[in-house]
Amino acid sequence: MTFSNRCFVSVELMPVNKWVLPPVRCVPSSFQSFRKNATVDANSGFIWRVPIDTEGSDVMSSFLSWLFSPQEYMPHGMCFLWQPELIALHVTSDTAIAVAYYSIPIALSYFVWKRRDLAFPGIFVLTSLFILACGTTHIMGVWTLWFPDYRLDGGIKAITALLSIGTAIAIWRVMPQALALPSTAQLERANKLLGSEIDQRQRAEAALQEANAELERRVAARTAELEDEVTRRRRAEAILRASEERWRSMFEASAVGIAVIDQQHHFAGANEAFQKMVGYSAEELQSLGPLEITHQEDREATQEMLDDVRGAMRQDHPLEERYHRKDGEVIWVRVSIARALDPRSGLPGTPAVIEDITERKRAETAWHDARDALSRATRLTTMGELSASIAHEINQPLAAIINNGNACKRFLATSPPDLEEVKDAIDEVVRDGQRASDVLRRIRAMLKSVTPERTQVDINQEIAEVLELARHELQRHSVSVQTDLHPDLPAIPADRVQLQQVVLNLVMNGIDAMRPITDHSRVLTVRSLLDDRHNIIVNVADSGVGLDLANRDRIFETFFTTKAEGMGMGLAISNSIIQAHHGRLWAEPGSPFGAVFSFALPLVGRVSP
Repeated sequence: MTFSNRCFVSVELMPVNKWVLPPVRCVPSSFQSFRKNATVDANSGFIWRVPIDTEGSDVMSSFLSWLFSPQEYMPHGMCFLWQPELIALHVTSDTAIAVAYYSIPIALSYFVWKRRDLAFPGIFVLTSLFILACGTTHIMGVWTLWFPDYRLDGGIKAITALLSIGTAIAIWRVMPQALALPSTAQLERANKLLGSEIDQRQRAEAALQEANAELERRVAARTAELEDEVTRRRRAEAILRASEERWRSMFEASAVGIAVIDQQHHFAGANEAFQKMVGYSAEELQSLGPLEITHQEDREATQEMLDDVRGAMRQDHPLEERYHRKDGEVIWVRVSIARALDPRSGLPGTPAVIEDITERKRAETAWHDARDALSRATRLTTMGELSASIAHEINQPLAAIINNGNACKRFLATSPPDLEEVKDAIDEVVRDGQRASDVLRRIRAMLKSVTPERTQVDINQEIAEVLELARHELQRHSVSVQTDLHPDLPAIPADRVQLQQVVLNLVMNGIDAMRPITDHSRVLTVRSLLDDRHNIIVNVADSGVGLDLANRDRIFETFFTTKAEGMGMGLAISNSIIQAHHGRLWAEPGSPFGAVFSFALPLVGRVSP
C-alpha cells in the first residue's frame, strides 16, 4: 500500500475473467462502485489500482476514516446463515482462545516482572505482544460476526503478522544462546555440585574458624608464655645484675684477698685487699702468678693445686702456704681455689680466695709452745708424784754399787787377793751403774724441754718403759699389772716422749682410781692390738671406782677434774697429743667395774672410725 498526493490502494486480486462472484447475500453493496472505480489491466485482466481521494495533509485521517468508516460489507454471521449453534460455537471458541491468549501475556509479564534475572527478557516481551495480538484477532473474529469491520480486522492481523515475524526472528537469533543454556538436569547437577561445594566451603570455613580459634588460643598461650619468659628473663637479668653488683661489691670491699687466675696462671684481676696483702699493684700482679710469689718450699704444693684445677679435679681442702711480699716479708696465706669454671660464664679465669693467716700461724705457734710448756709442766708434776719411785729406782742400783765396792775392797785385802771375786763384783757394779743410768735417762727424757720430733716408734716398747718407770708406784699401791701386747705391731711415726706421757698419765689415773678399792683386787690391764681398719689400739683398764656417767663427756675438758688435788690438765693434754697424731682418745665403763681408757693411732693418714 503506497501513499502520495493521491493515494492508491494496490490490491492483488484474482483475474477478472476468473472472478467468482459470491452469492448476492455476501457481496458488499459497494462492490459495484469498487469495480467502477478500479483500473483493470487489459493484458493481465487484474484489477490494479483503486484510486482514493486523499489530497493534502489529511492522508492519515483519511486512512483512518477509511479504516473505520461504515462499510457496505455483510457481517460474518451472514456467512453462517445466522445459525445460532454455529455462531455460538465460534463465539465461545474465539472468546475462550482470546481469554487464554490474554492470560498468557499477563502471566509472562508477571513472570518477567518477578524474574529480573532472565537471560532473554525481550523474547518474553515480544512473545507476550504476539500472543496478545493473536488473542485480539480472535476477538475481531467474534466482532465481525455482527460488525463487518474487516479493514480493522485485517490491520490487526497485519500487526500480528509483523509481531510474529519479529518474534520468530528474535527467537532464531537467540536460539544458539538459548541452546547453550544449561538444562534442568545440568542445573540440578550444578546445584548439587554447588551445594557440595557450599558444604565443603562451610566445612572448610568451620575448620578454618576452628583453626583460627586454635591458632588464636595458641598465639595467646604462646604470647603468655613469651610474656612469662620475658618476665622471668627480666627477673633473671635483674637478679644477675644484682648478683654482679654484689659480687663486685664483695670483690672490691672484701676484707680477704680475692684474685682471678687465668689459663696462663697469671693474676687476671685482684681486689684491693689482696693488693695490700702482697704489696703489688693490680698492673704488677697481671705479669705475676701464684708460683712467682710463693715461698720456694711451698711451690710444689702450689703447682699440684693449679694442675688439679686445670684438670677439673675437685679441691676439698684449701692450701696453707707462704707468700713473698714485694718488700721481701714472708706471710702465711690460706688459698681456696674453685674448680675450673664454664667458659660461657664470662669470668676471665678461676676465682681464688686468699686469706692472710700470718697472725693465726703466730698464734698457733704460741699455742703449741704454751701446750708444750704445759705438757712439760704436767710431766714435771707427774714426775714429782713419782719422786719416791724414782728415788727407790735410783737408790737400789746405788746401794748395790756401794755393797759391791766394799766387797771388792775386802777381796783385794786378802792375800793373795781373790781376783775372780773382784772381777764379778766389778761386773755387778757396772750392771747396777747401767741400771741407774737408764732410770736417769728416762727421767731426763720426760723432763727435758725439746721440740717435738716424730720418729718411727714401737708402741709396745714405750708401754714397757712406762710400766718400768711406774713399777715402784704400782707396788706401793698393791696394784698388779697384766699386759696383753700384740707381738707384731708395726712402728708408727710419732713423738715417743709425748706417747710415753699419754700412757703414763693413763696408768697414773688408773692407780688413783683404785686407791679407794678394798673389796676386790687392784688390777691394771694394758693391751695393744691392730684392728681391721689399720689402727693401733691401746687400752688401759683399771678395776677402780669407774666413770661418773654425768661427767663422762667432760673429762677431756681443760681444768675439769674429779680429784680433790687434781689440776684437770692430764687428760686434756693427752687428748690434744693424740689429736695432733691424727688419733682419737675415748673412755668407757669397764666390766664388771672400773673404767677403760683407749686411744687409736693410724698407721697412715687419719684414724678410721
